[in-house]
Amino acid sequence: MRFLYHPQAKAPEVLLEGQAYRHLYLSRRTPASQSIAMRNLQDDNLYFYKPVTIHKKHALLSLQSAQESRICPTHPIHLIWAIIHLKNIEKVLPYLNQMGVSQISFFYAAYSQRDEKLDTPKMERFQKILIASCEQSGRSDLMALEVLGNTQTALETYPKACVFDLGAPSMPAQKSLKNGVIIGPEGGFSPPERALFASREIYSTPSPLILTSEGSALYLAALGGALNV
Repeated sequence: MRFLYHPQAKAPEVLLEGQAYRHLYLSRRTPASQSIAMRNLQDDNLYFYKPVTIHKKHALLSLQSAQESRICPTHPIHLIWAIIHLKNIEKVLPYLNQMGVSQISFFYAAYSQRDEKLDTPKMERFQKILIASCEQSGRSDLMALEVLGNTQTALETYPKACVFDLGAPSMPAQKSLKNGVIIGPEGGFSPPERALFASREIYSTPSPLILTSEGSALYLAALGGALNV
């Protein structure tokens, strides 16, 4: 763990309790004299705290110093991703965060699983997964997440986004993904959706192998993160 997330990191004193307390002082057996690095994931600073008192179920820590330390993706990567089984998204979400994806806009495509609901509790769970990924990787900013209604809305919201689909030319190695790339669900896009893409750039992979939806997300994250411009 590179740092500990705390929403109040920056305050003169913070109270550690619950999972954060158990992880530090029960699971990891952190020495009482050890300084703790924290981030709030809202600014670029690392905040260093020293324990004042450690009790059975909570600890009070006092701010000792702050240090600017920005560790963010070099190139913006925006995935506009059709909703698939949420458990499959959960599995790859920490890796996408570590690979530098800056934003994911989820939307319901024609072939999306309609029984999969990205409601407030699920989005909160995604946030917790991203926070844990930041703690492990050292990333100092939190990936942005949003939910759009359908394919048409996604296209209208991001008019410069390109499309990732089968049977198209290979995506150039130096293609920037900051304007967004649209990824379909399992089963791909419907004929009416493909008609909507008539004016968009459409790309695929050079491989004859077919990627799953989450495999496409990982492939594009790797491609976008490898830019050297």
